Amino acid sequence: MLKKLILTLSVLSLTACAFNNDESSANKRNKKLAEDNARAAAIFSKVEGAYQGNLIRENGATEVIEIKLVGLSLDTGNKNDDGSAINQYLQTAVYTRISPSSASMTGLSANYTAELGALTITNPDKNINNDDVHSITATIKDGVMTGVVVSKAGIIGRMSLKFVIGGSSNGGNGSDEQYYDRLRQKYAKISGMYYGCVITTKDMTQRGVPNYKAKMTLSVFEEKVVGKDKTTRPTLVGTFLRNDDSEEFLRAALSGEYRDDFVPAALTLDGKYSGQTNGYATVFKGTLSADGDYVAEYSSNNFGLEGKMYFKRGKTYPAKCANVSR
Repeated sequence: MLKKLILTLSVLSLTACAFNNDESSANKRNKKLAEDNARAAAIFSKVEGAYQGNLIRENGATEVIEIKLVGLSLDTGNKNDDGSAINQYLQTAVYTRISPSSASMTGLSANYTAELGALTITNPDKNINNDDVHSITATIKDGVMTGVVVSKAGIIGRMSLKFVIGGSSNGGNGSDEQYYDRLRQKYAKISGMYYGCVITTKDMTQRGVPNYKAKMTLSVFEEKVVGKDKTTRPTLVGTFLRNDDSEEFLRAALSGEYRDDFVPAALTLDGKYSGQTNGYATVFKGTLSADGDYVAEYSSNNFGLEGKMYFKRGKTYPAKCANVSR
């Protein structure tokens, strides 16, 4: 009987010890995570904030960019014994091209080593294009961030940025409005009336469509953003009208994409026409100079390449249109 009692007490003791060890182990893990979070936050807070400056691309073009370093506290979904959430601290980054403008790249992973002043930023998105930002290797010293920006295809360029503002808790949220403002400024620079002509291909001439003059307008249209009553998104729109089309049967409504990050700047315009044209649609794809000279290929879904376009912003026709009478 005594032996059974001793054995029972021993088993209970071992069970209790095991339970206490499990509980102690969980508490230790939570405590270590909290300590790691505090340590990472303390280190990152010294460099957290926005840095702005130039990126010199491999082709010699210069871009103005901004990198924000943002510390985030992410809920792991687990709970402490008192019911409070167990969080994981993350070092993150937001990459934005200010000029030429583009949407911010958020959700980038960052890793800062204080002893070396070394910073690495990686893009976790596996579906990025070959020319998108894939990783950044940099150093931070005396408020200056210098480093190399790399894509899947190779080095994009080398950057030198200066610290401009302290840490933000929004992680880039609200940057849409800033992006839209940059788009408005970009589109406003190329808005206006363009005069020019289309030099048609030999095939189109044989079809009875000789060279002709035309007018084109570009402007900014503000469309409402769903879920944000006070926010509008700027888009590039326009019209295209042939001089020999007095009835405006072939008047096109244009929507466009302007890429001033290309050298030379690229402008692509899609043309939609009335239902009477049986689904006829066009694409103007070319380059736009700083002086407002637009040279593009004119293509349609019916005939393919129809000709070459030469347009100029203002009230004068380009020299290429001198011999075009229609």
